[in-house]
Amino acid sequence: MAGRGDGRHYGTGVLLEHRGHGLGRWMKAEAIRQAVEYHPDLDGLLTDTADSNRPMRAINDAFGYLPTHKSLLHQLDL
Repeated sequence: MAGRGDGRHYGTGVLLEHRGHGLGRWMKAEAIRQAVEYHPDLDGLLTDTADSNRPMRAINDAFGYLPTHKSLLHQLDL
């Protein structure tokens, strides 16, 4: 049987006062582990992260996530 599409993992967050201790990496790893355990037929696991969020980008890179698209936000002050 073919896979069942991609899962989505968004919203890993660590409070400012707790950053720098590996919690983001641990949470991402645990989310991946649970996705594989509970949904073994997934084709992939998607995430998104702002370019400006360098710590989470580094975590995603370490876990092998690859860019698939880029979103742009435009704002006009009226």
